[in-house]
Amino acid sequence: MCFNTYKNNSEDYSIRKKLNVMLFALLCIALVGCDSNEEADQETLASYIASSSLPFSDQLIACAGGGELDDLNQPDTPISVYFYPIEGAQNFRYFETTSIDDDPDDMALYSEVRLEDEPFFNGYLWRFLNVPLQEERWSRVVFETGDSLHVSNAIRLKYPIKPTDYDNTQLVVQSNGVNPTFSWPTVNDQTDAIYFQVISDRNGNLVSGTYTFEKTFTFYDLSNVVLNIRDVSPPPMLDIDSDYTFTLMTVSRDNWVNLIAQREFSTD
Repeated sequence: MCFNTYKNNSEDYSIRKKLNVMLFALLCIALVGCDSNEEADQETLASYIASSSLPFSDQLIACAGGGELDDLNQPDTPISVYFYPIEGAQNFRYFETTSIDDDPDDMALYSEVRLEDEPFFNGYLWRFLNVPLQEERWSRVVFETGDSLHVSNAIRLKYPIKPTDYDNTQLVVQSNGVNPTFSWPTVNDQTDAIYFQVISDRNGNLVSGTYTFEKTFTFYDLSNVVLNIRDVSPPPMLDIDSDYTFTLMTVSRDNWVNLIAQREFSTD
């Protein structure tokens, strides 16, 4: 009697065990299916480039900067990814890796991140507004024109390890009517690779946008300018007795903005 009872209990236990194993296996399959669907829904930069019918172009100027307390960002989106949308640019997209240890040249390691974007300098430049990060990573900006798919160089997001400095005291303005000279003698010599200067009017419209390797720029002397993002004819001019703003970004080789400085000036 006791033996028969033990045998029946053993059979019940064996059946329950088999059912549990089957349920566990089905659960694992379901979870794997969910993970596969999530990965399929998250497009990589490599797959986006491969699926595009447009030829690849690396002609896209972009950089990023971020700090918790500044005039350009908000606490919930302290990182700005700036880029220059050339004429005809559309379908702005943003991609990130998950770690700074990822190979920045491997497009398959970049996944699309949906971020709010907005015009900068009244639309002559543009930026993505990124949320706080816990560690560094790589990012790239992408947009399309009628004849090309444009992808920026890799941008190293150094926030929060090295937030962008905001120091207007770094700027020196030498007034000379409509041809003022700007200089910034004591900045990050060891990490700065290039300097980006913007002059905007009182309404925030971009008047000129230039890059130099030297720590000085005179409006509108292009002798030391290595890149001019507003190469128009006739060249831009400043009005006499008018107010303007000079904005400086010092940019590292990996496209992180080390410092932003701004100074209002008048063409007296």
